[in-house]
Amino acid sequence: MALIGKIRNNMWLVFIIIALATASFILMDAMGPGGGGLGGANANTPVGVVAGEKIKQMDFERTYSTLFSNAPNPNASREALWNYLIEDGIIRKEADALGMQIGNEEMDELQFGANMSPVIRSNFTNPNTGQLDIAQLQQIKNQFETSGDINPNLTNFWNEQAKQVKKDQLQTKIGSMVQKAIYTPNWLAETGYNEENAQVDIAVVKIPFDNIPTGDIVVSDGDITEYLTKNKKTFERKEEVRQATYMVFDIYPSASDSAQLLTQIKESIKSFKATVNDSTFALANNGFYSPVFGKVEQLDEFYTDKLPTFEVGGVYGPYQMANSFQAVKLIDKQILPDSVKARHILKRVAAGDATQLSEANRIIDSLHNVLTSNKSKFADLAKTFSDDATNNSQGGDLGYFAQGAMVKPFNNVCFKEGREGNIYKVITQFGIHLVYIEDQLYNDRAPSYQLAYINTPIIPGKETQSDGYDVMLDLISNYPYLSELKVAADSEPRVAIKTTPDLHINDYNTPDLGDGTTTRDIVKWVFNRNTSINDVSQTVYEYTDPVNYFTNKYVIIGLEKISPPGLPKVDEVRSQVEFTILNDKKAKKALTEISGNDLNTVASKFNVVVDTFRNLNLLNNFVAGLGSEPKVLGAGFGLSIGEVSSPIHGNSGIFLVKPLSKIEAGAVSDISSLKRKISGNKKSTLQFSLLEALKEHHQVKDNRAVFY
Repeated sequence: MALIGKIRNNMWLVFIIIALATASFILMDAMGPGGGGLGGANANTPVGVVAGEKIKQMDFERTYSTLFSNAPNPNASREALWNYLIEDGIIRKEADALGMQIGNEEMDELQFGANMSPVIRSNFTNPNTGQLDIAQLQQIKNQFETSGDINPNLTNFWNEQAKQVKKDQLQTKIGSMVQKAIYTPNWLAETGYNEENAQVDIAVVKIPFDNIPTGDIVVSDGDITEYLTKNKKTFERKEEVRQATYMVFDIYPSASDSAQLLTQIKESIKSFKATVNDSTFALANNGFYSPVFGKVEQLDEFYTDKLPTFEVGGVYGPYQMANSFQAVKLIDKQILPDSVKARHILKRVAAGDATQLSEANRIIDSLHNVLTSNKSKFADLAKTFSDDATNNSQGGDLGYFAQGAMVKPFNNVCFKEGREGNIYKVITQFGIHLVYIEDQLYNDRAPSYQLAYINTPIIPGKETQSDGYDVMLDLISNYPYLSELKVAADSEPRVAIKTTPDLHINDYNTPDLGDGTTTRDIVKWVFNRNTSINDVSQTVYEYTDPVNYFTNKYVIIGLEKISPPGLPKVDEVRSQVEFTILNDKKAKKALTEISGNDLNTVASKFNVVVDTFRNLNLLNNFVAGLGSEPKVLGAGFGLSIGEVSSPIHGNSGIFLVKPLSKIEAGAVSDISSLKRKISGNKKSTLQFSLLEALKEHHQVKDNRAVFY
């Protein structure tokens, strides 16, 4: 707070600082990540280059706005779009080289025909019914064929979708072509059969690395460098990564905040009792109105013991549930069926279509008249007249269903208003139904309750949030370097000090901070060309609660480390690899100390026992008591019965192996089926592995961080 007082007394200085900061910001924005330089170089910088083809920002943004305009997480959506564009560019490049194309007739078949693309099926399948919306697709086709008044948004979407359809089909064709080259020879099939079916029993002496004394063995920097070089593929960084240290001030409601909110809900309860529009009132007060009834055992224990004594319209509360104060109102109490068995006939009606509504009413009324005198015809009439393709072939049979499984008007007729054996006309958003209630099943006659709730989240007040901000602002104002900031933050009990994992330039997510725009802003600062090690960002970053929309944490951050592409330095990986290298050196030492091949003698020398493992085959990736030791299994099958192996340097120690008995796999009864099975297994994983191999082959340049 002392800092704020100083600012007020020196406003002339503030204006100078603001002017300088504005100028610096313009320069940084122009020259740093996301800026195109003072000459506007971004105009000529593509978002990326894939297989030699530029992805212009204008094209990237147009595709993004068409496919992801309402996406809740723009960073994740851009990541998904980027991955799609990489694959699309590579697939088109390969298809061109192979002379592959998708003609107009094939595209028409993929979009509207019997062999419809998975892309179309995914985009036009109703999530509620699982049915492909053929009618909508036919309507779209008619619009395009008649060149009628087509919504530009639909045209843009359809064009982008067509690109996805082509990409998917070309990828399938390339994959199918490569699959045809997969062949399993007889010897490979027989080898696989033997590996799966041959068995061996082995005696094993295992000398764990922990049983081998370290002595004067040390792991030098040279040992680590040699290990990194040998395992270059595992440790080499393809791009620069950076690590940051950040301080978090989590905002929690104070006792004063909780007391104020408790008073607030008590006042709301008075109006809750008086209102007759319970659903509207509940929703306006962060609550919930239940459209269905529940029995006592299905409801929250906070008030179940009170329900039997409730009068309709009674309110219980406030009580605390998790991080909220809550009150509950009894709306209605009835004895209802636990489940209902019904059939229905549906005539679908498009929203706002008066002609269709009139025709549906005419048909349903006619059917109702027929069925009133002869319910036995219901199933046959449903097969003929019902538009519900999911059950019309079963005579409209919906089986038994619980309360709430159907939309509200349908549910109310079946459970509240209707009676077993009767037929009812019901209007829902799907159209007009005839509902035949065949059975109403009661497990017991206990009452069911319909409830409404109001809810007041227990959240920090504005003053509590402001206090947290002031603490973090004072820290970065007084300690502009990370080394000093960490010391100061360590003495503030409300501030936690944490370190990010290795960050990449396009990251927007960390395990602790989550994803979103704020985390992306932090990563952009970390990778700004003007950010140096030990710098501290002068921004207090705010995170918002995703449910109640208050600031739930403040974060300040400093740059800890920059790791360039290539192999890491020794001190970066010592803690990660030292134990492995030490065990390797201990193993080499132990190998020279093992003399003879008598298992009991060697076991006694190293204070271990001889273990026996039975019924092993070469496909045992893990054996209880042995671990993952493929060299041991290989020795068991490769040696003759009674023969003792040379010392084996395994994953968890040194081993001696002696086969005790073997069961041969025998002859293959159906070599053709076995070959097809092995080839089929390889083909099933081909699409993914082929695409990954093509990504390795084609060069990809990623400039997204310049823009986003």
